Amino acid sequence: MKYLLLASTVLLAVSVSSAALADEPDDPGAATKIYSAPPPTEPIKVPEVMKIPYTDFNTDRALMTLYHAATRKRLLEAQALEKAGKTQEALETYQDAYAHQGLPDTQLELGFAQARAGMMLPCARNIQAVIAFWTLRDYALHPVEEVRSVLAYCAKRVGTIALRVNIPGARITVDGELVMDWPYHDEFYVEPGGHEIKANASGYWMNETHVDIKAGERKELRIAMQQRIHSQYVAFPAAPMNVSIHANISRTSKDDPPTWPKGLMVASGVGMGLGVAGLATGLVFVNNAESKSSAATWTGVAAAGGMLLGLGVTGLIIGMANRPEPPPPNVIITPQFAKGEGGVQLSGTMP
Repeated sequence: MKYLLLASTVLLAVSVSSAALADEPDDPGAATKIYSAPPPTEPIKVPEVMKIPYTDFNTDRALMTLYHAATRKRLLEAQALEKAGKTQEALETYQDAYAHQGLPDTQLELGFAQARAGMMLPCARNIQAVIAFWTLRDYALHPVEEVRSVLAYCAKRVGTIALRVNIPGARITVDGELVMDWPYHDEFYVEPGGHEIKANASGYWMNETHVDIKAGERKELRIAMQQRIHSQYVAFPAAPMNVSIHANISRTSKDDPPTWPKGLMVASGVGMGLGVAGLATGLVFVNNAESKSSAATWTGVAAAGGMLLGLGVTGLIIGMANRPEPPPPNVIITPQFAKGEGGVQLSGTMP
């Protein structure tokens, strides 16, 4: 009996020691450490109906964050109006508080109130703006998990368009409403249904695209802006007179030096073209002259053209007679006239 009592005492002592060792942490400072849960690796689960709690503005954190007493007063008034069922007045007061102190927390309060009121599109856009332009440490009244959960809840009930544009600074409008300047947002939210999306940029043609999207759907949209190029064309109201001169002069050898008959024939051909143009122009405008002085002027132009034509023919004959190598040059003159219009255009091709 004595040995049985002794064995029971030893077993009890061993059990107490084991329990004490199990409860004692390995690290002496482990009792003062705060462990945070690991970041979630799975997508955020979006509830069908989400209850978004109201914010307590009487905590020390809220008093430090909302350092303007007027802003905190407006938020308290907005929350009281919302709880009383005066949704529109509450949203206007939330908006007033955000305009008075443009903090991420005041914008989040506005977005959360819009979500509670069933306004999913403005809620998603407000929360998206907070996430895009502020860091996580800039807002302290709501955990980041709560913010992302509310955003996912609203985004599930609207459409999401992921946009890519080939130039920066393009202004994106949806049904005439400016939603963003790309690339400040990679995504933007729209109501489910059909939308006309336009992209505008200085120096580029406007791009217009129609998109149909469903609630909770995410579509990728790529827009290629085309640079705007201006071209100016100047033309006569009617076809002007056109005189083309083509001269083909053959030579026995490419190494033969040019001789004076060749130059004389070229000059004579050009003179003949100018003479024909002057003669034709003078004759045409003499018939359409409205006064005697004008008729006399154009008569002189026709006479000068005829003289120049005669000199050209004479020079061409002299050149052909003195050129030792056949064949003679081939000169083609093609005049064109337009009634009521005048002009001379010379074009030549030399070998």
